Amino acid sequence: MRRLIIALYLSVLIVAGLTAQVDRLETFQANFSSANIQTRLEILRAADAEDAAEFGPLYGQALSFVVSNAEDLTNEPLLREIALKVIDRIDAGGYTPAVNDLWRLFEVYDETSARIEILNVLGSLAGERPEETGYLAEWVATQNNVRQAGGEVDLQVLTAALEALGELAAPVAFEPLLDVILIQYPDFVTETARIALDQLGGSELEQAAEAIRGKYVTDKPAAFLFFIREDYLADADKTELARITLNDALRMQPNSLRDQEALRQLRFAAATVIREAEYGDATNAVIRHFNETVLEFDRDRVTKDRVLQAIATLGAMGTEAASLRLTDYLELLNTYTERDRPYDTQILLATIRNLETLDYPSSYNALFLTQILE
Repeated sequence: MRRLIIALYLSVLIVAGLTAQVDRLETFQANFSSANIQTRLEILRAADAEDAAEFGPLYGQALSFVVSNAEDLTNEPLLREIALKVIDRIDAGGYTPAVNDLWRLFEVYDETSARIEILNVLGSLAGERPEETGYLAEWVATQNNVRQAGGEVDLQVLTAALEALGELAAPVAFEPLLDVILIQYPDFVTETARIALDQLGGSELEQAAEAIRGKYVTDKPAAFLFFIREDYLADADKTELARITLNDALRMQPNSLRDQEALRQLRFAAATVIREAEYGDATNAVIRHFNETVLEFDRDRVTKDRVLQAIATLGAMGTEAASLRLTDYLELLNTYTERDRPYDTQILLATIRNLETLDYPSSYNALFLTQILE
């Protein structure tokens, strides 16, 4: 019985303490709401002695006050002090309901050190707020556009934004981070973007393929080569990315000559990766690439070297489908010979060599006829 009485007594004390703490917070909030700006700052200073986590609503209230008076930030030092105090205390208490107003403050307050502090807090608190993470990714994308247009970008703030995106590990940040790497920023900015890119969640292969699809035609080759040359993807994913990219490129039909040439560069870059990896799973795409290359050669749009590369890529597939396509092509060259039509000896020899490498019986008749025709 005595133990029960003691337990009830302790419970009453705890509830009374919590009630007193709530009453104290409400008192601070009521006083803050009715005070002038100088007194508001003093109230926040007095709250330094309180638990930052429990007093989060007060700091959220103060932040809303700052945001609603954002037009005075430049000319009102007391308002700036309140802003800095609030940012620090929200960070200390981990008060996530303030994330939205923190983002709004970032947008309207253009002082570098304050924006960096805001980004540091957002990186810690916005993990469960995808909307704010999306806003930040869009902001980085905007800075990239400004940079490409020749405008000035605050590199310190941009770097802090990249660090925040890496900490948030949101896949939505993939393309803006990739663009930071591809654009000519100083090394310290680019390296921060690389680190952030490595921290993102999701499927690296899917993100890489989608990023390339999202680029303008003229920007696709650089994006593709980044993923091939860097260590972001595993080797197996690189070859599969090459297959996906080659397929996507073959489906496109750009009108401008500049876009057409960029697409050719992309196709042959992807085909090179496939050829070097001897990636037979890409045979169907490689056959279509070969067909397109031969057509372009006949129309004087590519050089002979491109045809030789396409033939070698078919030869590297090691599949019967590749052998059948090269056999058909050799039979066409044999027909040219029979009809005294000019043909290129290098192309003929390359076709023969790759058919011999593939070594499928379906090519024997065509190879035999070639010997007869000398």
